[in-house]
Amino acid sequence: MADITSDMIKELRERTQAGMLDCKKALIETNGDMEQATDFLRKKGLAAANKKAGREAKEGIIAVKLTPERAILLEVNCETDFVAKNANFIKLSQELLDVISKEDVSKTDVPASVEEMVKSSIGTIGENMGIGKFTQLKAEANTVFASYVHSNNKIGVVIQLETAAGAKPEVEELGKELAMQAAAAMPQYLNSSEIPESVIQKEKEIYFEQMKDSGKPANVLEKIVEGKINKFYSDVCLIDQVYIKDSGKKISDVIKDYSSKINDEIKVAKFIRFQVGA
Repeated sequence: MADITSDMIKELRERTQAGMLDCKKALIETNGDMEQATDFLRKKGLAAANKKAGREAKEGIIAVKLTPERAILLEVNCETDFVAKNANFIKLSQELLDVISKEDVSKTDVPASVEEMVKSSIGTIGENMGIGKFTQLKAEANTVFASYVHSNNKIGVVIQLETAAGAKPEVEELGKELAMQAAAAMPQYLNSSEIPESVIQKEKEIYFEQMKDSGKPANVLEKIVEGKINKFYSDVCLIDQVYIKDSGKKISDVIKDYSSKINDEIKVAKFIRFQVGA
């Protein structure tokens, strides 16, 4: 049997918001497997869906740069929040973005020159630093990029829109609204078609397990589970989420509204959300 440490219990509690004793029991029952313990608690009705993106494991900042050719997201890590707020550290992150923006847009790895810049700045800034996550999107025909970085620089989002109307103010405004939505509501997918079938089946298994002793007939359980799956979509899919500024609308409705404003269709091609340590 695996040793169940206080750090393991704390991590499971952060993931699930379940009680300490329930977390300890779940870890004992699953021999310390964090994923299985999370499912164990959900099946018992003691935890919500796992939202790993809400946890911060490292300090640092998310930096974003948009150009006509690309959108760049970069996580730069450090040891303390004090350094993460340091002007020199923030300036370094912007310099790293500038270097990346001059490289081949098709690159999927951070350029070696960026890694060297970080290493050479460790002595000046006074803490160990490194590059966390990195990605960039290449502009296609009719692409409009928008971004949002939260005030604490811990969360950054890029939205890629497609519309023949181009970068009209209304399109850019919609992009900013969607980026803020993604930052706050933590969607994991753009729409339900992106969700792997294995994930959907796992959710159904958990919902059936939660109601197995309810005494309801199978056809009723099927309908209840279908409703829960639709609710799951509205939690994890950006397009299906409730608009944070108007609970009477879904994001799909907001996109239609802005499309009507410019008399042209606007599509969300992709979104990327980075959070420090997640």
